[in-house]
Amino acid sequence: KEKLKAVIQRAKRDKEKGKRRKAVRNWSLGVAAALALLILPNTNADIAHAMENLPVVGGFFRVVTVRHYEYSDDHNKADVKTPQIVTGEDNSADPSKAARDVNKSAEEYVNTLVDTFEKDMVTEGHSGLDVSYETITDSDTWFTLRITAVETKASGYEFHRYYHIDKTTDSVVSLKDIFAVDADYDTVLTEEIRRQMREQMDTEDGVIYWLEDEEFTEGFHGLKEDQNFYFNEEGRLVIVFDEYDVAPGAMGCPEFVKDNDQPS
Repeated sequence: KEKLKAVIQRAKRDKEKGKRRKAVRNWSLGVAAALALLILPNTNADIAHAMENLPVVGGFFRVVTVRHYEYSDDHNKADVKTPQIVTGEDNSADPSKAARDVNKSAEEYVNTLVDTFEKDMVTEGHSGLDVSYETITDSDTWFTLRITAVETKASGYEFHRYYHIDKTTDSVVSLKDIFAVDADYDTVLTEEIRRQMREQMDTEDGVIYWLEDEEFTEGFHGLKEDQNFYFNEEGRLVIVFDEYDVAPGAMGCPEFVKDNDQPS
């Protein structure tokens, strides 16, 4: 029993170390000059808050909890917040079309998570669900909302969904939209992420990635059509993977960061 407890505690510590590390590295995109980034947010959320009363291109959004779902019994627990983008000092102004689209998509997504949790309570018997959200960027031209979900059954599983709005065009943006139409960004980013993964495994203890062309047949095959990403406070592109997507759970949710010193 004592050995089992020790193993569990060690696993928890290893997982926390992995989350803190998040495998964040700057990258050099050797042929990235052909990609031509079209959009880049120019300020972080803290600066955006300070600028809230200034006249800007797209105005600033607020995110509120439109629904708070809670459930708890001896074997199951849920704490779920559904976000909604609002505008205006009293939240009464009509949101933009892009904001309405994000609100609809986010509500459907969270409802699906709740439905799955309620079904698992019957079939699994022991389930947990925690859903929260955070505004990553809210500038005069760009907005990013992140929804974080943690499902708990036999073990915990953390995953994210990012929503991006280009305020200058009032459009919801995916990864492909920030590159030129004919840019082969998928190949370039995939190869660079592979390089970083190999480099980290060679130079750091305890770092493991699942590369399908090496030891593992499952794992990192390339970017997804709905690949998670965001721009950090320095304006750098960050590619994000969910827990267990490309690495063991102890690695947390790996992130890979583009170096702005390189051509883009």
